[in-house]
Amino acid sequence: MSGSRIALAALLALLVFSGPAPAADDYALRDLDGKLHRASEHRGKWLVINFWATWCLPCLRAMPELEDYYRANRTRVEVWGVTFEDSELAKILEFVERVGVSYPILGYGQSPQTGYGKVRVLPTTFVVDPEGELHHRFEGPITAADLRRVIGD
Repeated sequence: MSGSRIALAALLALLVFSGPAPAADDYALRDLDGKLHRASEHRGKWLVINFWATWCLPCLRAMPELEDYYRANRTRVEVWGVTFEDSELAKILEFVERVGVSYPILGYGQSPQTGYGKVRVLPTTFVVDPEGELHHRFEGPITAADLRRVIGD
């Protein structure tokens, strides 16, 4: 992607993410199959919400880390990958398959706002505790070790 397209995508991301956000309890997005996912459905589990894009290199490095943590802790942790992409759905599906992500990818074709605060940079990751409260916010790359530090194993 050219520098001007990256700059335009970043500007669009700032515009989309800077608007008013829904209340955290009402935060809901559809996955790539159209299924609606609500934050409130995950009470009793940790919820990790990672905002990413295919053109964001730090996002790409974080996705395998998120996947490893998710696979090791899926009985008590849910992970959402929220895409900010203007690409065709086929490209997103191919990318997710190539990266090997099994957690839900949400937000395609939607305004992926969050009830947990503004997204100023990609990647941004919100860690929501089992009671639905924001526990931690990461701006920039994230690792499985970061999640173990704030959530545990």
